[in-house]
Order: sequence, then C-alpha cells, then structure tokens
Amino acid sequence: MKTLLSRNRFEALALGLAVLFCALHVWVDDSPVIGSRGDGRQTPLLVRAVQIAEGRATDLQFALRGPRPAHPDVVVVAVDERSAQRYGLWPWPRDLVAKAIDRLREAGAGAVGLDMIFADEVADGRAQAYQGALEELERALQQAPESASALDAYRDELRRRAAISADAMLAAALARSPQVVQGVIAYPDTDREQFASKAEEWKQQLESHLIREFRGEILRSSPDGKVQTPPLEVDLSRLQSWTMESAQLPLPLFVKASERLGFFNMAADPDGTLRRVPLFALLQGPKGLIPSLELQTAAAYLGSEVEAVVVPSEHLVTGARLRRPDGKVLPLRVPLLEDEPFMLINYPGPSSSFTTLSLSDVVDGSFAPEAVRGKAVLVGVTLVGNFDQRVTPFSEIEPGVFVHAATLSNMLAQDFLTRPSEAQPLELLFMFGAAVLLARLLPRVRFAWKLGAITLLVAAWLTVDQLLFTRGIQVATVLPLTSLVTSAFAVIFLGYFSVDAEKARLRDTFQHYLDASVMEQVLQHPEKLKLGGERKELTVLFSDIRGFTSISERLSPEQLVAFINEYLTPMTGVVFENGGTLDKYIGDAIMAFWGAPVDQPDHALRACATALGFLEKLGPLRSRWRAAGLPEVDIGVGINTGLMNVGHMGTQNRFNYTVMGDAVNLASRLEGLTKAYDTRILISAGTYAQTKGHVTARRLGVVRVKGKREPTDIYELRAMGAPAGRDADAIQAFEAGVARFLSRDFPEAEAHFRQVLALWPEDAPSLRYLEEINTLKWNRPGPDWDGVFTATTK
Repeated sequence: MKTLLSRNRFEALALGLAVLFCALHVWVDDSPVIGSRGDGRQTPLLVRAVQIAEGRATDLQFALRGPRPAHPDVVVVAVDERSAQRYGLWPWPRDLVAKAIDRLREAGAGAVGLDMIFADEVADGRAQAYQGALEELERALQQAPESASALDAYRDELRRRAAISADAMLAAALARSPQVVQGVIAYPDTDREQFASKAEEWKQQLESHLIREFRGEILRSSPDGKVQTPPLEVDLSRLQSWTMESAQLPLPLFVKASERLGFFNMAADPDGTLRRVPLFALLQGPKGLIPSLELQTAAAYLGSEVEAVVVPSEHLVTGARLRRPDGKVLPLRVPLLEDEPFMLINYPGPSSSFTTLSLSDVVDGSFAPEAVRGKAVLVGVTLVGNFDQRVTPFSEIEPGVFVHAATLSNMLAQDFLTRPSEAQPLELLFMFGAAVLLARLLPRVRFAWKLGAITLLVAAWLTVDQLLFTRGIQVATVLPLTSLVTSAFAVIFLGYFSVDAEKARLRDTFQHYLDASVMEQVLQHPEKLKLGGERKELTVLFSDIRGFTSISERLSPEQLVAFINEYLTPMTGVVFENGGTLDKYIGDAIMAFWGAPVDQPDHALRACATALGFLEKLGPLRSRWRAAGLPEVDIGVGINTGLMNVGHMGTQNRFNYTVMGDAVNLASRLEGLTKAYDTRILISAGTYAQTKGHVTARRLGVVRVKGKREPTDIYELRAMGAPAGRDADAIQAFEAGVARFLSRDFPEAEAHFRQVLALWPEDAPSLRYLEEINTLKWNRPGPDWDGVFTATTK
C-alpha cells in the first residue's frame, strides 16, 4: 500500500483535495442562502463566506454581460423629485393617488401594481374644513331661521363634500380599476405581538385572497382545448415555502375595493444584495399562500389567476403558473430554486433599463397615454431619502420598485436565471476531472507549460460559466476554480520533492491486462491480443434506468451498491440467455450487442427478445423494492441494427472487445428518446426491417437525433409475435395518424389518434401527438415544417 501511494502520490494528493472541495461544494450548494423565513440563521461561517463570494461572482457576471432590454410592457410610475416639487413630499393626500389610478385606467393600463401600502388612518383636512363650514352655517341659521330656505342648496353641497373623504375617493378609484394590485407586507412570527390587535381582522379579510388549492406539473389537454390538472391534496402545515405569520393589510375599505393583493417584501442575500425574490408567502395564521406583487401584477396583466405548482410527495412549492378563467393554462411559468423558495432575479440592467414616468405627470394628465396603454405598470417611490434603498448587482442604491420591475420583466419575457439539477454534477465532474488531469500532466511538463495548463483550465471554466450565464443558467464559480488552483499548486509543490527515480517507477506501473469478458477467447487464441477489428452488420442495445441520479441521491452508498447489483444481475442473465455479448456497464446502463464474436443471423430478433425480457424481470424487482420502501424505477431501451466496427479497441496497453460507429451512437440516442416519447423500448428502422412480422411494433414517427442531419423512422417495440386483434387495429390507426400528421392533415390525424385512445386508453404517444396538433392549430407551421422531431439532447 505504501509503495502504491508513493507511485501515485500526485493523483492521491489531487484527488484528496478534490474530494475535500467537492464535499464542501455539496455542503454549500445544499445550504440555503436565505432561510425559509428570510433570515438565513444558523449558517456556518465557512458556508456563509462561500455563498457571499459566489454572490459577488454573480454580480461580476452581470457586469460582464452588461445591460440588455427589459420587457417593453413593464413601466414604472415613480414618485420622484419632480413629483415632490409639484405636490410635496410623500405620502400625498389619497385623493391625488385616486386621481392617478383613474388616469392610468382611462389611459388603458393593462395592470397596475402598487409598491406601497395604505394602512394608516389619515386625517382629511379638506373634509374637516367642509364639516367646520357646515357647522358654522347651522349655527348661523339657528339665529336667522328665515334664511334657511335660501341657503338649503349651499348647506346640502357642504354636507356632500364633508361626507366625501380622500380615503373614500381612493377606495372608489380602486373599485373602478380591477386591474390594480394593492401591496401588503408579510410579517414573521417575531412581529406577532406587534400586530396582535389586528391579526383576526386581517385573517378574515385575507380569506378570499389566499391560495389553498394546488396543482401539479402533469397537464393533459381536454377535447375543448383546455388544460386539465386535478387539484392536489397538500398539508399546509408541512408545505415548504417562504414562511410568515400573516400580512399587514391596507385599511378595510381599500381591501374591500380591490380584487388582488400581493406582498412586496424582499429578501436580501447575506451581503445585503437582492439576487432572489420570493414568489409566495406561506401565512401561518390564516393558513394559505399569498402571491407576490409581481406575480399578481403579471396575472392582472394577462387576465388570469395565479396557481402554485407543488410536488405533493415532498410538500414543496416548485413554481407558479397562470390560468385564465376559462381554464386555459398560459405558457407563462415561473420556476423556483430546487432548495430554496425563491426565484433568482435575472436583472436586465439598472433602473435606466425601464420606461419611467413621473407620478405628477400622471396626476396632471400631461403624460402620453400610449406610454401605459396595455402595459404592466408598477407605482413606487424613488424620491431620494424617502424610499427603500436596495443593493442590486448593477447599483448600490436602487429604489425597490425597480427590483420588482426586473422580476416582473423576467416573468413576462420568460427570461429567467435558473440553476438546473444538472449543474452540481457538472461542477463536481469538472473538479474531479481537472484534479486528475493536473495530477497526470503537471509533474511531466516544464514550468511554463504548467502555468499554461492551469491558465487554460481556469479560462475554459470561466468562459463556459459566462456563456451559460448569458443564457440564463447559473453554475458555481468560486469553489470549482478554488479547487482547481489549489490542486494545481499542491501538485507543483509536491513535485519539488520528487526525484527522477520515482518518475521511472511510475512509468513501470503500465502492464498489459484484459477485461474478464474476453478472457476465455484470449486464452484459446492468444494471437488475438492485439488491436484491430472488422466491419459487419450487428444489432446493439442500450438500456438505462430513468432518473437514476435522483434515485442515487436518496440511497446510502451501501444501499446503492445493493440496488444496482440486484438490478444488473437478472438483466445480464437475460442478455446471456439470448446469446448476447455484454459490452460494458455504464453506471446503471447496460450496453450489449449481437452477431459477434459468433455469427447470429437473427441478431435483431434476439435483441428485441432481450429488451422485452428486461421488462419481464423488472416487474418482480419493482414489487420487491416497493415493499422494501425503495424508489420506483423504470427503464428505457434503444436498439439499432446496422454496419459497425467490432473488435479489440483501445491502446497498446489497454483495450476492450467492443463495437463502434454511427450505428452504435444511434442506438444510444434511441434510448434517450424513450423519455421524449414516454415509451420504454425504441427500435430503429433497420431493426424493424429485420424483425417485421415477428414482433408487435408501431412506427412512432420521424426524428432527427442529435449529431445527425438526416431524419430516421423510429418504432416502439411492444411484444414478440405479429400483432393481432385490438393491437393490430390500434397500430394501424396510429400509423395512419402519423402519416396524416406528417402530411399536415391535422384533423384527420387527430381522428386517428383518438381512435387509438379508444382501443388503448391513456396511450402516451397518441396524447403527445394530440397535444402537438392542438399547438399547431394555434400556431400554423411554416412552409419548411416537415413534422420531424429534432432531439436537442443525447
């Protein structure tokens, strides 16, 4: 062991550091930047330091990306310096606000979000003056009753004006403007005593404004084109969202006058910068979700209602979508981070990125109505010294209303900054890969090449990082680069203590060795221990467990090993039972081929029998795993028949008996396409040509796989033996529907697919085509549309 470590000391050091940084990265990545209550409490100092550093790196990425146009329909109406010069400092008399709301409504504003709250009783000086004048008149008339009849009209006018307060005028303006969203302030349980006297009243007023019905992500189209999603039963006490005690509301007459309320709280990162925003606040007192001001403004702008999308098994809110009163779900979706109840803000730029009007011009009517007609308007205070100063990646002092505007712009433009689930594995792979590469390379090259290699890797990651960022994908910057640089300089430092003799011993570790899968063949024919191969027609199969990454995260290492062994053992047996050659295991994936090294004229049929055998073996396994509390699994299988190279492939020191070529790649792509078509086994046209009449299969359509220009037909394998009865009728109807779809005869295609559903209810490919046809009815395809599905992923 000591000799082994000595020979591989560079690799051991680099991998040890990589493991350390990867563990730290997983720890940081799984630790929320902001807690569920927005306080980020009890976060270790090291984690907090890395999170702050990542936030600053994000700010730098925004600066490098630069400003870009915001959504053209987002307009800010600001209480600015000109407004203060015209009408005085904020807050203004509420009749002026009422006039502004009426002006915006008359100009045709699509929605108006108020980044302010009218929660306090305010004495109305003018109403009090009218009341005082009325009282003086009454006293005068008591002394001179003969004048009463002559002054009746004057007395009635004073009574009318004394009865009309500024609050009443504002409430009336709100009632006339259903597109207005009033702001509320969600407060945590630490403020419960402060608002105890109002809590019950606010709870009753919030009843009609809270979301208590939830829906999942699975959508199905009904015959009338509406998207149906049955409500989900969700325990609000276990729901994971941004938790608050309740919400401070405007005065009751204002709440009664408005159809929409939205909270405008913000949650800053630990360094005080606003980089994320909550979409919902889970109010513990009233028991329900209240949407944010931006979500409600977007809903008002699009004439819809806000829905919260949840994963009921995890009691987790994953995002929001909008549904019109007619039941149609709009394409606008707002995603949340996987581990936090927040949406990352993809700032278009500073406040200058948005069209901004002065509220005084709106009150005076001196603005151009076209500036707000059909737009989503946010009204807020930007007056220096009289607004909530916020820090954003573009400015250290920014009015909060522009943060709301940036979020609303993201929603309407569907231009989000997301961190996909694949980001962490990509980062860990880079950290490990860079460590191994540097450990192998740096001890063997001159110093100038060492620095060049380090610089190249750093530049490569920064380039990929920035390119992804400009496309709305956020990956980690700080820890991957820190891991790389630390590993590099540790290897260089260790290299100074190395000697040439040790390097020679490292070179001696290379020896010839073979895979066990071809050992018997080599023992019988030693002359085959060399590189080479031949080109012949074979059938290759790829099989993979769906969602294996998420499954592996839920199991301990010991459970994962047992799980994989229990799965691979019977599947490998099926391969051998059908005379197949097991090429390799790729994690949970299986690669096998038929027709070599022993000739098999029926190699395509053997591969099909193997795929169906996989499904037979999977059934009992799933039952055992379900009983043991293990995750449900399913598999996808891709099969292709064609010309490929077969033989010993590799280097002089390490090779394997395997197959290579475009035909092999197509089988791998077909396995990946099973998810897109919601099927389990896909075979190519070449495989189908050799098995037609011996298997039950149907033509699913035409695809253009990633990396190939020419489209190809694909088929779903369902059973061995020729189709008969209902299966034959369903396959005939389905293939006719595909043909009609490709020839743009969508009504006839729809009829065929509905015929399939009558025979095979809930047939996923038929439902997929019906959904596509429904889309094409609204968006007619251009002349270059050929009906070919283009796969964008492997």
